[in-house]
Amino acid sequence: MNDNIYEKKSSNKSIYVIIICVVILVAMLVAPDLIRKLRPILGEKSEGANKELAVTQQVDGFSVSEEEWNALKQQVEALQREITSLKSSQEELAKSFNSPATKATPVTATTANSSSASANKQDSSNPTSEAITLARYNHDWLDSNATVTLKNNTDRTVVSITGRMIYYDMSGNMLDYQDFTKSIRIDPGMTKGFTLNGYGYKDNYAYYKSSSYNPERKYKVKFELKSYK
Repeated sequence: MNDNIYEKKSSNKSIYVIIICVVILVAMLVAPDLIRKLRPILGEKSEGANKELAVTQQVDGFSVSEEEWNALKQQVEALQREITSLKSSQEELAKSFNSPATKATPVTATTANSSSASANKQDSSNPTSEAITLARYNHDWLDSNATVTLKNNTDRTVVSITGRMIYYDMSGNMLDYQDFTKSIRIDPGMTKGFTLNGYGYKDNYAYYKSSSYNPERKYKVKFELKSYK
């Protein structure tokens, strides 16, 4: 009989254990849903009870505090103000570039450059220009060629000269002339010599400052600049 009582008590304990396990299992399943349902209510109550506590907001599935939310709003507003300021600056800059005064500046500079280039061109082709002058001339009666030395009085290097040599007798009467073009390099302020056919070399003429066989066959020269490069 004692054995039956013991078996009955053991059976009752097993039933209690099973019931407790079932309750715990149900509580585990129901508790999350219950907590989610009570969270908004608890949040509202806590906000009303203490305004200094952080209140959460749902934004695209993420929870942020009220303090973080306000900070984000301030940052966004600051970025919007900066963008607006940048747009205004760009519009003012575009207006300044498109203004008539701005457009006129390159035209003025181009006109000035064209005028300068035109002036240089006129100087290089001016027959009365003193850009290139005769420095020395030599022609002995025994030589068929005369040595001509020209000086570059400009501030640019000269690479070609077109000129005219005019020959006179000792009384100043013109005897002849000779046009020439020489490819010759003369640096600014420097002199350079080259040869030309001597006047009347077949008739024993000579430059009056050179050695002469016949005093009646002496001549003088004058150099005229036509153009230069």
